Amino acid sequence: MKSILKVNWDSNLPIYAISQYELQKEGIHCLLLDVDGTLVNRKSNIIPKAVKNWIIESKKLFSLYLISNNPSKKRISKIAKELNLRYKCNASKPSKKVTLSAIKEIGSEPKNTAIIGDRIFTDIIVGNRCNIKTILVKRLSRDGLPIKFNLTLTIEKLISHFIK
Repeated sequence: MKSILKVNWDSNLPIYAISQYELQKEGIHCLLLDVDGTLVNRKSNIIPKAVKNWIIESKKLFSLYLISNNPSKKRISKIAKELNLRYKCNASKPSKKVTLSAIKEIGSEPKNTAIIGDRIFTDIIVGNRCNIKTILVKRLSRDGLPIKFNLTLTIEKLISHFIK
């Protein structure tokens, strides 16, 4: 039985350092993107230039869709509008319902879909529950750089070693 906590690709990188070529080699056509921590710092509405550039390049290669647990439609819609992407907020990850509906809306197959996020207990678990590839990235600081130490992720990784 596959663990719901298994990360397909623990990148140890911020999202903007993920290779689109490597994703294409894996047969990925659709990327579901977490927002808070992954694309922007949780306490900022400013999308880092490196993230914007990565999104622009990725749109040429993949269908992109924002999936956020953040309940603020105002916040997530503003970010989605700036990036010109479809979105779902208040997704209740790791619940599968919203994620599966996004995959269906895009018209993708799970085998060609990946989710990119900064949390094991939300993004990675929902990806595994939906049978899609999972990519764990470093959380972003306010200046758009990867944070040096992520206590939440450290705790999630520690706990995940004891859960099968």
